[in-house]
Amino acid sequence: MAETVTCVRCGQTRESAGRVLPPPFGDEIARSVCSVCWAEWLQQQIRVINHYGLRPALKEDREKLYDITREYFGLPQESAKKS
Repeated sequence: MAETVTCVRCGQTRESAGRVLPPPFGDEIARSVCSVCWAEWLQQQIRVINHYGLRPALKEDREKLYDITREYFGLPQESAKKS
């Protein structure tokens, strides 16, 4: 049986998005985001990548995309966690 979470974005208790990204950010997504909202983000992510001209293979672009992902889901920014 799949793990269920109360999603930080929609507030519904649903199946977790699972490990969709490498740790530690992927673990945070798995604990906080439902599969429905993750699927919606994947569609939005394409627009974000195109809008900003991001190249996710590059570390700095990937980090910017992760920051935008955190903002989309209302998760704390990485820089705020380090402070």
